Amino acid sequence: MTFAPRTLVATFVLAALSLTAAAQTPAPDTTGWESEALKLRLFYPSDLAKADPEKVLHDGHLTLFNVDNPKLAAETHCLRPALLLELPQSGPAQTAETQPTAEGSTHVTVTPAITASILLAELDIDCLNAEHENSSTTLLSDLAEIVIKVPGMKSIAQPSWYNVGWQKVHMAAAQGPAQSPQPADPATPTAPQPLYTMGISTNWNSHLLVWYFSSNNIDTLNRITKTTVRFGRAEAAPLYPLPMGTAAP
Repeated sequence: MTFAPRTLVATFVLAALSLTAAAQTPAPDTTGWESEALKLRLFYPSDLAKADPEKVLHDGHLTLFNVDNPKLAAETHCLRPALLLELPQSGPAQTAETQPTAEGSTHVTVTPAITASILLAELDIDCLNAEHENSSTTLLSDLAEIVIKVPGMKSIAQPSWYNVGWQKVHMAAAQGPAQSPQPADPATPTAPQPLYTMGISTNWNSHLLVWYFSSNNIDTLNRITKTTVRFGRAEAAPLYPLPMGTAAP
């Protein structure tokens, strides 16, 4: 069997397009989000729901993980939220299980409902330059490492640079106590919760971007950090491909 040159070219092009389409097909149970302005596309877990990004703003600055701290506000006030994803709460904030002990008392185990969120924000360079001429060479690392600066949080991984496809990103991760809202009933105590967070920053298409992931469950954090990103026409790849562990208590 023989092919004319044009037929061979067409065959190779179709094969390449088929391979590209297969590579870009979102994984099961993921939802796509796209920003034409940023030339960016995400595929995130479908059990997360989009929320109003404005809800993370307080007095003109971005608040992270329900923490409204003056020092933290100084670090985040030039960040502009672009996308907020949250795990909807369909049941009680926590459940309690009681078991009798050998001494005749009762042991109560309180299990909080799993929470999770992904926030994508962009650094407003004009905001920085309005205060002082920006000449910092550490902007990207500073953005990701804000998670370590949250009061009560401590690093659980060495901050590092790596590539998502061809795109260079910076990562930092931390854990600490979650800032829980006041319970509706003061007589009902809220169990202390851990909080696991990760910040991933990059300079893409003249935009300084940062993702902040958070969850009170380390397995859930590992799941949502596998959200894939497509920079421009590159193939989609996980934002953080490795599992993250916890620090010793």
